[in-house]
Amino acid sequence: MIIGFPRFLLKRRRLWLAISGCGASVCLVIGWIGSEFFLTPKRRPLEPRHQAVIASPDDFGLSLSEDFSVTGSDGVSLRWQLISPSGNPGEAVKTRRMRQKLSSLGRRLPNWGEIRGTVVMLHGRGGIKEDAFPVAERIVAAGFHCLIYDARAHGESGGRFSTYGSREIADLKAVIDAAEAQYGREVLGPLVGFGISLGAAVTLQALPDEPRLIAAVVVAPFSELPAVMDQAVGNVISPRMPTILTRAVMLLGGARGEFSPGKIRPVESARRIAVPVMMVHGEKDGVIPIAQGKAVYAAITHPDKRWRPVPEGGHGNVLAVGGDDLYAEMILFWLDCLAKPQADATPELF
Repeated sequence: MIIGFPRFLLKRRRLWLAISGCGASVCLVIGWIGSEFFLTPKRRPLEPRHQAVIASPDDFGLSLSEDFSVTGSDGVSLRWQLISPSGNPGEAVKTRRMRQKLSSLGRRLPNWGEIRGTVVMLHGRGGIKEDAFPVAERIVAAGFHCLIYDARAHGESGGRFSTYGSREIADLKAVIDAAEAQYGREVLGPLVGFGISLGAAVTLQALPDEPRLIAAVVVAPFSELPAVMDQAVGNVISPRMPTILTRAVMLLGGARGEFSPGKIRPVESARRIAVPVMMVHGEKDGVIPIAQGKAVYAAITHPDKRWRPVPEGGHGNVLAVGGDDLYAEMILFWLDCLAKPQADATPELF
């Protein structure tokens, strides 16, 4: 016995230290494994549905450019492509159906292949640029190009880690710069944004400082990264998982990815947005609950904003559940925005 320190207290102290050490080790292991999932979404290969479009784009009402690459500000290679309306469309079921719907709503449509502007499209976490094909089939019906690209750490783009907007904002600017250098502003026309899930969150964060995007439609954005991480951990592991473990994942993830997860807050960016925004969210979204979308929408101070809930819509199926009615609303939103005078307008093409 150490003088003044009973043996039984020493044993208790050692036991407590051992338990604490084990607990810290468990937290560290869980944090490391969780941070890997947090930072590195699984890269998906092309699927048969993508390959069908690539093999015969005219049959889907599309014309596909070659794939291009641009190097981001930190050296990461980003793979991008421009989709245009086909000048010689085949069956093009979705495109023709959308043209009929827009015409029935009294909208004058351009001839096949004529361009009104370009929609810059950002996919969600775990997505690839080719996921945009079915959306583009509808959008080109109104005479839009679609500029698509693989986000960093996704598809054929470089980068090991996703940073949820910390570096993705600069990536978006780099892709737009590359497209303008390749095609020219006169060919692209006015630019509008479209993002879904993570892509929606990045779009919201980019809008305050990217004046080339004159409007945007965002689908199922999260309000802040800590909130969506808590939701994800609850969905994947358990709703009762201690918050300290979620924070450990974020802390380690931020250290490894060299960014601050707590600062990824689209809800704050929303307060500085100075262009029209349409927000779409599924009422049954279990990945990013609709309350987060409502919080972002409430934060937008620009008077031209639209809220479009989708009854029965989940996270991955919100566009499918909304159907052609939703697609038409999004397209009309962009067209209405293009019809308004712009402070720094791109040369008018129609």
